Amino acid sequence: MSLPEFSVKNPVLVNMIMIIVFLFGIYTVINIPKEEMPAVDFGAFYIITNYRGVSPQEIEQQITKKIEDQIGNIEGIDYISSTSREGRSSIYIQMLPNADIDKAWDDINTAIQKVTDLPDDASTPSVIRLNMKEVNSICTISMGGNFSGNTLRELADNFKDELLDIPYISKVEVSGTRDRQIWIDVDPATIDAYGLTLNDIISTIKSTNLNIPGGTVTYGKSEIIVRTTGEFTSLNQISNLIIKSDKYGNAVRIGDVAEVKDTLEKRTTIGKLNGKPAVNLFVYKSADGDIIKVMKDVRAKVTEFKSSVSGLDMQVRNDGSINVKNNMRVLSTNALIGIVFVFFTLWAFIGWRNALFATWGIPFSFLLAFILMNFFNITINNLSLFALILVSGMIVDDAIIILENIHRHIENGLQVREAAVKGAKEIMWPVIAAVTTTIVAFIPMLMMQGRMGKFMKVFPIVVTFALVASLFESLLILPSHVAELTKKPKTREEKPHKLHDWLLEKYRKIIIFALGHRWIIIGIVTVALILSGMAIMFRVVKFEFFPRRTPKTITLTVHTPSGYSLEETDKIVSNIENYILNMKEKGDIEAVVSTVGRYREKHRWKTSSSGAEIRMDLIDPDKLTHSVEDIRNSIRKYLSSIPDVYTYSFKTGRGGPPPGNDIELRIMGDNLNKLKEIGDYIIDTLEKIPGTTDLETSFSTGEKELNIIPKYDNLAINGLTVQDVAYFINSASYGTIASKYRGEGLTEYDIIVKNDDSVTDNIEILKNLKIRSKNGLLIPLKDVVDFTISRGYSEIDHYNKKRVLTITGNTTYYNDKGKVVKRTPDEVTQILKGNKLTGEKGLLSDFTRRFPGYRLEYGGSAEEQQKTYNSLYFALIIALFLVYTILGTQFKSYVQPIIVMTTIPFAFIGVVFGLFVTRLPFSLNTMVAVVALIGIVVNDSLVLVDFVNREREQGIDRWNSLINAGMIRLRPIILTTVTTIAGFMPFILSTSSAATFWKPMAVAIAFGLTISTALTLIVIPVIYSLVDSFFGKFHLTRFDRHITFNEA
Repeated sequence: MSLPEFSVKNPVLVNMIMIIVFLFGIYTVINIPKEEMPAVDFGAFYIITNYRGVSPQEIEQQITKKIEDQIGNIEGIDYISSTSREGRSSIYIQMLPNADIDKAWDDINTAIQKVTDLPDDASTPSVIRLNMKEVNSICTISMGGNFSGNTLRELADNFKDELLDIPYISKVEVSGTRDRQIWIDVDPATIDAYGLTLNDIISTIKSTNLNIPGGTVTYGKSEIIVRTTGEFTSLNQISNLIIKSDKYGNAVRIGDVAEVKDTLEKRTTIGKLNGKPAVNLFVYKSADGDIIKVMKDVRAKVTEFKSSVSGLDMQVRNDGSINVKNNMRVLSTNALIGIVFVFFTLWAFIGWRNALFATWGIPFSFLLAFILMNFFNITINNLSLFALILVSGMIVDDAIIILENIHRHIENGLQVREAAVKGAKEIMWPVIAAVTTTIVAFIPMLMMQGRMGKFMKVFPIVVTFALVASLFESLLILPSHVAELTKKPKTREEKPHKLHDWLLEKYRKIIIFALGHRWIIIGIVTVALILSGMAIMFRVVKFEFFPRRTPKTITLTVHTPSGYSLEETDKIVSNIENYILNMKEKGDIEAVVSTVGRYREKHRWKTSSSGAEIRMDLIDPDKLTHSVEDIRNSIRKYLSSIPDVYTYSFKTGRGGPPPGNDIELRIMGDNLNKLKEIGDYIIDTLEKIPGTTDLETSFSTGEKELNIIPKYDNLAINGLTVQDVAYFINSASYGTIASKYRGEGLTEYDIIVKNDDSVTDNIEILKNLKIRSKNGLLIPLKDVVDFTISRGYSEIDHYNKKRVLTITGNTTYYNDKGKVVKRTPDEVTQILKGNKLTGEKGLLSDFTRRFPGYRLEYGGSAEEQQKTYNSLYFALIIALFLVYTILGTQFKSYVQPIIVMTTIPFAFIGVVFGLFVTRLPFSLNTMVAVVALIGIVVNDSLVLVDFVNREREQGIDRWNSLINAGMIRLRPIILTTVTTIAGFMPFILSTSSAATFWKPMAVAIAFGLTISTALTLIVIPVIYSLVDSFFGKFHLTRFDRHITFNEA
């Protein structure tokens, strides 16, 4: 028993299945986790090692290189990049797409444990696994007001605890606060006069501030616990602590040589909101949390906490749930509009009742797809919604084909129940083959590589769920509803048949002309295909890797010259903030959130007193009165007038995976000075290309360094080592954590013993500090080491263990012969590399000759684009092979699948024409559309060729078989095309910024399908005729009757 027969014979069961799907589907939509982007494990790791006060060169040699050498042979690594800067080593590891990430995690940790020769004072390397949740927080909460730094810190800590009580909140990072510390500021002159050193104070505190259990003793009839308690309970205890005393009772106390302070740790960052001091909290959720529900709880907590503290200003910024809600609204609205379009289109051809049956399948398919998504732990996110939007116009195609065939049998006099079974059964396998070809066109996308490939994997899965759901509805639910609810018409409905008859007459004339002039038709199509290819080759249609949408945020990263203090950088940032808050475009900016001393780079936070990040949150993109480019240009103009801004760059919140910079070039070699020279040359070259902006290199001159050069003989005489001197200088400059202070509470705070600021402000004082030799003598530091001043680089980068200089930048609009056009990253790459197809040389074509021994590589979006497109091309080939296999199985022929698949180039003609007309670029979304079209456009020609074969099996000659099949399939082909395009029309016509992401794909599919459909109805019969004639000469075709007197 076939599915259609089962459907018609079991209407009650069918209706119960439908009700269950609707009820469970609605429940699923309400409860399925929702998030902005899918939780993608990028297969990447960070290794962070801190070594306070050490120069980039020492970090490179003593830490970074040793760890890189140890992890370099781990299986499955794609590349390793690292940054060595003052006090920190950061190593980024990117695994290959097919690598075992869990095993890599174990291998990396095992390898690090084998690095046993790191400096004693360096921290233990920490390994961080990077995923989408680590890259993007779900919101930022800014806290400000007229409060002291200590009060703001306490408020932030309290609110952080409240946030962590919310279900599914996994982490809250606080920026802009300082922890409480106890400082023991030692006067170098006074401690020297008493013959003491910092180590004497440190040892005294460590040996006194103790809480040591001593077991138990019997007291009377009971046992009591013995505990030695020497913990400090007040600062006076610390001040009065004796460091040394003599036999006369004279004592030297800590208070005699130092000042004990209850203070905050040294400021390393400054947080601000709209130019005023603020604390920023970055909130992250777990993978199974619903971003909409979580953000609702977060906002409720913010309202409650804000009302409990008088004068506290709190704002929720960068709320990721807004995008999810907007996209769900766009999907539901456009789906509703699409349903209306589909319904009225079908009504015009097959009546309102049949139109209702077909459109009923759209919500059913969506709800069943959501059920399957939830079962396979796929969340509702921007990408899964994107996939559903893509198929919104396709999921009625199978229902339309079946309905139209049933309707045709009813018109020919069959009873409704018999027509429902026969019409569905007759077309069932071609429909299954058609849906399968669409699915297999998407499945190879699972093999996409690169970061974008990992990100896009959910896409073909959701598309498959929706298409399988629609096929299930059309074969199991639809026949039953038609049989139960359709009445046999007593009279013909004249209105739709007038339109149908008119179309049939026009089509008959066209197809007869085409079959009579076969080579003219082939020539016209060939010319169109060549022109389309040339439009791509010569960039008539531009390339852009990821579709740009109006962002919600603009992030400005500013660097002042190396050596600038945090306070100096803050003054410059304050001036920039003041300009932004008062410029003419200020109405488009909702808030300005700044962090001085901390900024994001390569997915992680970096700390530097000369760096800052200013994030501008924009109003609703649809309400902007100025373009984002205008806002950036206005700020650029102001920045160019500030001499203290060393470099700056802009980034915009695009949504999606981190795609890399528009422009990114890597120059690898050994000599740092030569790398800088090459970098300056390339920057000059890029500046000559109109439409490039925000250009900067990873090299910048570092702060002045005081180099300590050991006097080895003098060290040996005094029983000292280089390590002893290094530890002494580190303690003198930065201080040493001697112990912990708890006071009356439970929270512990660091006790820091350090010299007062005179040591770091005056080199001469540092030179004369006394270090204790092994025989107990105090000798000046200058007696055992020499001091020299030099200037190095603020950071040293590696790529695959080799030194590298990275140049980054963005693209923007420029004036081309009086016309304002947008420069794309692909164009910049072509200008630099040249074009092999046209023979045009690039600006950097002679790089190897000009700079022997140094290598140039293209990274950023260009590198990611290459990986993604290469894997998409491979997916394209696999999709073509799978489609051919399915068609060959369906037709039991090697030749006829080729005839059907000739519609694919027709679709390409339509895609290029559509992009040219709408002035949209060829992007990743467009490429996905092309892959999708492979499975979509063959469906019409598949069923058309199947009907030609049916006609010829009945003994009809080829000429009439082609005409008859074309006329029979005209109505369903037009209906499936029009309804698919109707599903995309809301996106094509929408002016909303939310729809700009989907518009290139919608345009590509709509135009590709329109052109391929028109050519399918005309050219496929022509190609069928030509191929059949050719192979008929060798008796290699299925049928004997080929050419009649009518064919030319």
